[in-house]
Amino acid sequence: MRTRRSILALLLAAALLAAAPALAGPDEKSGEQVHKAFNDLYPVAFRVKVGAALDKGKAWLLSSQRPDGSWSFFTHRRAFPMGSNALALLTLLKCGVPRDDPAVVRAFRHLRTLPLRRVYSVSVLLLALDAKYAPARDPFAVESFDRYGNRQRKDPCHKEITPEDLAWMKEGVAYLLEHRRADGYWRYPQDGFDLSNTQFALLGLHAATRCGIKVSQHVWLDALRFCLGHQDKTGEPVMYKANEVRGRYRFEWTERAIARGFKYHFDSPQASASMTTAGLASLVVCQNRLWRARAFKGQLRADARRGIRDAMAWLQQHFTVTSNPGGQRRWHWYYLYGLERAGVLGRFRFLGTHDWYKEGADFLLARQEPEGWWTTNVHWEGSCFALLFLKRATARMDAPVITPSGSSDGAMPQTSVPKAPRAPKRVRPSNPTALALAVARAIRSLADRDPDVVFEAAGTLGWLGHLRAVKPLVRVLKLHADADARTAAAAALGRLGASDAVPALIEALVDDDTLTRFAAEGALIRITRHTPAERLAHTKSRNDRVRLQRVWREYWKVSEAAVRTHRKQPKET
Repeated sequence: MRTRRSILALLLAAALLAAAPALAGPDEKSGEQVHKAFNDLYPVAFRVKVGAALDKGKAWLLSSQRPDGSWSFFTHRRAFPMGSNALALLTLLKCGVPRDDPAVVRAFRHLRTLPLRRVYSVSVLLLALDAKYAPARDPFAVESFDRYGNRQRKDPCHKEITPEDLAWMKEGVAYLLEHRRADGYWRYPQDGFDLSNTQFALLGLHAATRCGIKVSQHVWLDALRFCLGHQDKTGEPVMYKANEVRGRYRFEWTERAIARGFKYHFDSPQASASMTTAGLASLVVCQNRLWRARAFKGQLRADARRGIRDAMAWLQQHFTVTSNPGGQRRWHWYYLYGLERAGVLGRFRFLGTHDWYKEGADFLLARQEPEGWWTTNVHWEGSCFALLFLKRATARMDAPVITPSGSSDGAMPQTSVPKAPRAPKRVRPSNPTALALAVARAIRSLADRDPDVVFEAAGTLGWLGHLRAVKPLVRVLKLHADADARTAAAAALGRLGASDAVPALIEALVDDDTLTRFAAEGALIRITRHTPAERLAHTKSRNDRVRLQRVWREYWKVSEAAVRTHRKQPKET
């Protein structure tokens, strides 16, 4: 009997292993330890509350439609009549209203009377046309993936779309391609660049490809390169707690990152959460469309992965659902919709320790009016954003997102580590003695052979804020072989405001690594409070960077005394 039970147990174990996703072996260079765990389902009571909120919101939206199929209460209905009405229609379709429902038929009939005008409006129209043929998804459904992380469920739009809708969609695609700028971005089109329009154009074009319309590979390549160039060039060195959901499982690992966000346009003072979610969505869409392209190899593939990872790290560092970090308050609800896109496209359930969907849904559920709408600072558009968030309405990408850096083909390294590594909690020392000890420990860590240890130590020294760390950090910036360690050292020197580091930072303007160069420039601007007319972003070759380096040297000769006086850091004799 025991033998029989043993055989049955072995057969059962073999069956379970066969059913689980196959995993590749660990990459020797990556060093990540990946933990695989079941992705726990949300409680039934919570799911019931979400379903009730969606039903109330859907009923409100249906009852507020005018007889001609339009909605009249949107803030931007005059400037964006197609965009506002297409947003309401998209929300209805995503909330489960069937395409042959009279309200949907009237809405599409009304949209056909409107001209194709404005990038945002045409993009949302394409999203609505795609949603017309994509069955509304259960926000808590578990999708299936193959061993490499590719989504197995295929979308039906390209098989079911009617010739009339296909022709309409092709007109929309032609409009977007016609109004694409030479550098790969979009604008309103009469105004200057902004990242929001570029994001919606890419989402609209991606929706068109799901319906069988081909978009040139060059469109995705140009947009990817542009978005990578628009992302902040430097930021805070952090340990990013990564996770990727695949069906019933969640893979977790930690890796070092530079928290780099996105701005609305070039002249915006700082990155914001709403625009960082937009930049992240743009990068993921472009990566997905280029996943198997021959042109998407080597450095470009690595840059895309690093850009996505660093944007996720920025969101992790600034996470909240009660405001729009770094941005204007009136875009708070737009940020929540962007957070939904980022979470679904990025396949992550957690940002650091935060369950982004649970916290966002709790925030929205507590604020829904009895009639089904929300009182927001963008009025009725915000209610649509809230419903789209709760529905987790964004269409999934087919390809994996970032995976551990040692396995860019998408297969997860196998590990026997029982728990995911956790980033150490930072507690600033409360007295001078403890601070001095912490600084000494971090300085010793700069000599460690492991680049990850050096990376963390440099970030810690920048956070601790003690000038005793300047010389050791300068040594790392000048001599360390690891590019991320040099980048972290440059960023830390900027946070310290170290005048003594200026010559070394000027030398780093011609570093072989792009992020190190930009981190050095950011540190120089932070220390000197001087922004030259010519920036690294304007340079195209090493000769250009050498010329910029010369400009900084001339500036330092003239201004060193003034900077040191302002910083109260006299030159050592």
